[in-house]
Parts: sequence; C-alpha cells; structure tokens
Amino acid sequence: MDPMLMLLVLFAVMMIPMFLMSSRQRKRQREQQEKIAKIGVGEEVRTHSGFYGLIVEEIGDTVVLESEDGSQLRWARAAIAGLAEPTSTEVPDDASELAEADVPEEKPTTAERDGIPGVTTRDDDRR
Repeated sequence: MDPMLMLLVLFAVMMIPMFLMSSRQRKRQREQQEKIAKIGVGEEVRTHSGFYGLIVEEIGDTVVLESEDGSQLRWARAAIAGLAEPTSTEVPDDASELAEADVPEEKPTTAERDGIPGVTTRDDDRR
C-alpha cells in the first residue's frame, strides 16, 4: 500500500473524533448563549465565579447585579452561568425535637473567674 495513502488514512482517523467533539462543544455553547440571552431583569443569577445576584439593569451585553447587601456591580452577560437555584428555607420536622440540654454548657475560663476583662483563655490550653 502506498505510504501517502496510509498517512492520509491515519490523519482522517485522528481528525474525525476531534471534529465530532468540536461540534458537540459548539452546540453546548450555542445553547448556553441562548439560555443566557433569555435571562432578564428581576431574575436571580449565578456567575461562573460563584457570585449570586439579582439583575436590576441591562446595558447591551452587560448587566448590573445587586447583591444581598444592596451593592450593585456591573458584569458581562457572558460571565453569567445560569439562573440561581432556589434554596429551601423550610425547617426540618425533627429540628423541633432538639432540646437545649443538647447544647453543651460553656464553663467560665480562668481569666473570667479571676475577673480579668478582655482576656480569652481556655483552661485546657497548655502553654
């Protein structure tokens, strides 16, 4: 068999999987971009870096996100990973069964017993 033909076959075998993986990745990127384009003002989002915020304004390809403390930051729309997942604030049923007796009682330290204000030590500190 011709060495040039062997080289072409080898090259084709290596390039076909790379092309297929590349097309899948492009498809995922396109889906992500469409999903982010649909997100609008009033929705809570998460950025790729882990920042959670509420979209309060859209300016072209940037958005203004408001954090819980009320500060507003400007982010590129491409930095948004997706909608923030809602968190549950429900108290589990078994939480009411916790008794105050389960909480260990804090013993006063030697410094507190001796009346030294502002000194925090523990009796089990070995110095």
